[in-house]
Amino acid sequence: MKLPPSFVAALVTLLAAGAPVGTLAQRAANPAFAPVEDDPDLPRVLLVGDSISIGYTLPVRERLAGIANVHRVPANAGDTGRGLEQLSAWLETLGGKWDLVHFNFGLHDLCYRHPDSPNPGRRDKERGAQAYGVEEYAANLGTIADRLAKTGARLVFATTTPVPEGELGRVAGDELRYNEAAVAAMRTRGVEINDLHRLMAGEMERYGKGPGNVHFTDEGSERLAAQVAGAIAEALAPEREGRRVLFDGGALEPIWHFPQPGGWEIEADGSMVCRVKEGTDRQGRPRMVSMGDIWTHLDYDDFELRLSYKLSEAANSGVFYRANPRNPVQDGLEIQLMDDEGFQRGRETPLEARKLNASFYDGKAPSKDAAKPLGEWNDFVLRCEGPRIRVVLNGEEVIDLDIDDWDTPGRNPDGTENKFARALKDFPRRGRVGFQNHGQVVWFREVSILRLDGGD
Repeated sequence: MKLPPSFVAALVTLLAAGAPVGTLAQRAANPAFAPVEDDPDLPRVLLVGDSISIGYTLPVRERLAGIANVHRVPANAGDTGRGLEQLSAWLETLGGKWDLVHFNFGLHDLCYRHPDSPNPGRRDKERGAQAYGVEEYAANLGTIADRLAKTGARLVFATTTPVPEGELGRVAGDELRYNEAAVAAMRTRGVEINDLHRLMAGEMERYGKGPGNVHFTDEGSERLAAQVAGAIAEALAPEREGRRVLFDGGALEPIWHFPQPGGWEIEADGSMVCRVKEGTDRQGRPRMVSMGDIWTHLDYDDFELRLSYKLSEAANSGVFYRANPRNPVQDGLEIQLMDDEGFQRGRETPLEARKLNASFYDGKAPSKDAAKPLGEWNDFVLRCEGPRIRVVLNGEEVIDLDIDDWDTPGRNPDGTENKFARALKDFPRRGRVGFQNHGQVVWFREVSILRLDGGD
């Protein structure tokens, strides 16, 4: 088999850098490092990362087949110091113009090593020293991002996956500090965030290779790959008038994530619709139940989201934002979408206005009822800039607030109680966007987003 010139050049670079021949042979045997023949009609994507990224390289390629040419650097990228040394060579040897670079450093930077340690990789958190402290790590990472930006590629940074207790050279929890510093450095540069740590937090027992091991089983790598592929597809989504088009009637996957097959589908009119199934309520009585919410893969800080929605009779739904999909109510924000009259029909006690359609859910009622009659499409705009949150419904501003005013757990500024265990001002200012499936049918169409945090 004739190897592509870019692959041969990569091997030459590794040899020049002093890579052992045995190591090269191992890499040659790993299909993750196999050469990629580009489809000239597809964008070129580069993966930069350590052994975690090596584990998800192949399934990412499979998931993005027909969507992107997925390359990776011809080595374990190691720590940010190695990244600074080798980045130019990696970019040059792999050749061509990059449309997107998905990159990660961290696990090697925060690792303690000692030259006399008998542990694999000389890991030793008792006697060793970290490759780079958190401040130097963030500075190195910023320099790497600046160099990558010069390629003209879109950039996506992946947070460092969890460090389990008992790891020989790493302290569980250190990755949180490193991720916080990294996200801050990336945000100032408009680099998008793919939060792999949040994806795997609390999941190491199920997906990790064993106690004290930062690596993942094949199942774990597949889970990571689904998130990485989705984030890349989302970042490569077409733009219209400067806005990223998240849905315009085309395929839902891989940009959107929903837990159950068939939970969300596309209607003949080009809208996305949630599906429900037969189930039971808390008392065991038959009822239709949700098949799960639908989510973006990337996080958004400051943004303007535009969409149209339509509700079925008695529907209750919502737009989640700056949210953690695992617990969007207590770790995210929501604008309520509801057929106010139908949902409340038969209730002994009417819902508070702060829980009705277009409300800042359980925090503030809309200033007016601007919804169109049931069955008609509503135009919706949500704009988040720092603490300020605004909602425009059918051309009428209905919410304008400063979330910093919500400074007491379980209580709103007007003295009413809410259901939140933390003060809303302390909720995340970064997270994913999602649409709620509450067990009633709701439709969405023409979904687009404009990043206001230094990005596109």
